[in-house]
Amino acid sequence: MQVKVNFLGFFRDRIGREPLYLELPENATYRDLLDALAPRVGDKLPDWAWDAEKRCFTRRLLVTRNLSGDLREEETVLADGDEVFVVPPIAGG
Repeated sequence: MQVKVNFLGFFRDRIGREPLYLELPENATYRDLLDALAPRVGDKLPDWAWDAEKRCFTRRLLVTRNLSGDLREEETVLADGDEVFVVPPIAGG
């Protein structure tokens, strides 16, 4: 199955403007997605965004699937065609 990962804001400059398309096995979980992303993004993101030891995004970021809520549970099963969005912290004033 294929999952599309979009990096927004500051991360687009670090990772690239184009989304990443990942091929994952059927019934892959969010943990599987993180493991597939680790070698591609781990050295491009700052420590406040990516925890290299745990191989996951930090709580400072919003990670959402199909724009429907926060994706944090590593056991969450993904589906073919899902879109994951990684959003940096937003500040206003």
